[in-house]
This record gives sequence, C-alpha cells and structure tokens, in this order.
Amino acid sequence: MDVHEDLHARLDAFLAENFSEEEFFAEELAAEKISEKKFFAPIKSVAKICYLRTAPDLRRAKVKLEKILEEEKEGETFSEMMMRLVEESGEKNSVVYRRAQIDRRLFSRIKLNRNYQPSKDTAVALALALKLNIDKAKDFLAAAGYTLTKSKRDLIITFFIENEIFDTALLNDYLYEYKQPLLFSR
Repeated sequence: MDVHEDLHARLDAFLAENFSEEEFFAEELAAEKISEKKFFAPIKSVAKICYLRTAPDLRRAKVKLEKILEEEKEGETFSEMMMRLVEESGEKNSVVYRRAQIDRRLFSRIKLNRNYQPSKDTAVALALALKLNIDKAKDFLAAAGYTLTKSKRDLIITFFIENEIFDTALLNDYLYEYKQPLLFSR
C-alpha cells in the first residue's frame, strides 16, 4: 500500500467514525444559536440596564456595561493573533502567505486592518500555513468567527490538521476526491 492509499484509508476511517448527517445538521442549528447569543448578548445586557429604575441600580449597571465593552476590546483580534503566530513560528511573512496560497495584498490587508474579517477558507489556509495543532487552529478560527463543524468538508480539514498534513494543495486534492468544495472555490 503506497502513501496515498494509506492516507485515503485513514481518512475514510476517520470520516466513518465522525460523520453523521443528523449530527451535522443538529450541530449547525446549535452553532447558529451560539452565534446569535454571542451577537445579541451585549445588546440584551444593555436592554436589561434600560429597565432598571433606581439611580444606584443605574450606576451599577453602567459600570457593568463598561466592563462588558472593555472585555470586548481586550480580546485578541484575528489579525493580531495571526501576526503573533507568524512571529512565534519564526517564518517570514512571505513564506506564510505563499504556503497558505493567498495573495501578498490580502495578507497585508489582514496584517494592517486590526478588525479584518477573513473568509473561513483564508483562515483555514493560514492555520495550515502556520502549522497549528488542532487546539490552536480552533482558537485561530474562532478569532475569525468560525468553527470546524461535523460537515464532511470540515472533518477532512480537521483530519489534515490533526495528522499534521499542512499542504493546502494536497488538502484540495482530497476535498475534490470526496466531492467537497475546494479551498477558495466559494
């Protein structure tokens, strides 16, 4: 059995063990609710403050709201995390964006815009290029507002990261073989 056949067999076993359409759809629904909570949580906190009636309650609520807003500011953005991880890797920027198969201009946009919101494919490609382990990759994707789901495509990506196969071209080959959208094809 050659390397390709071995990898294919391991990936088939991984998908058979982890992919369930019912579980995938249930997870997608839960993810929508979580993102909705994350988006509306600060708004609900503000709404609660509006219903308070006494001056001491309003002062306490104002302090609480200021803390919530300060915590939102303190979190590391995707751009900041990317640059920190590039620095920690010891690689040059050019090596990272070439390995991720993204354009230098896109990399610069992400680097210079603290609040840049990349596509999921860009975040995945950068996670691969930075050779992140699965936990760091999940944190990196979360900083961009994404997660790896139980979809067949995301399971293939997870398999590659867990097995330290950081080749985006090879990942695209396998995505194609399993009839999944390629990175950057959307």
